[in-house]
Amino acid sequence: MEYTNESVENLLRNYYSLENYPSTELYEAKADLDIALVKLHNYSTNLYNTLMSVMVNAQPINRVAKQEEVDRKQINRRLHDGLHFLTMIMNGQVL
Repeated sequence: MEYTNESVENLLRNYYSLENYPSTELYEAKADLDIALVKLHNYSTNLYNTLMSVMVNAQPINRVAKQEEVDRKQINRRLHDGLHFLTMIMNGQVL
């Protein structure tokens, strides 16, 4: 399956509810996402923490920026880079 940034973002935003769907396609996507998240965490904890805080746990960008002691632009950059890198991992372009 070929993932796009948009599909990976939707998977992240619905991460906790993915287990409840009986679709095998969503089950496989969640498995791919879980593996990719581990790889992303090993590569960059900052990118991982930002994606998890904002997209999975739905914390406001301002709060995350304050917690991590960076400005909003840096958080936006991390979100973009993290999402792109995660998509590349899920598509097998980065090991």
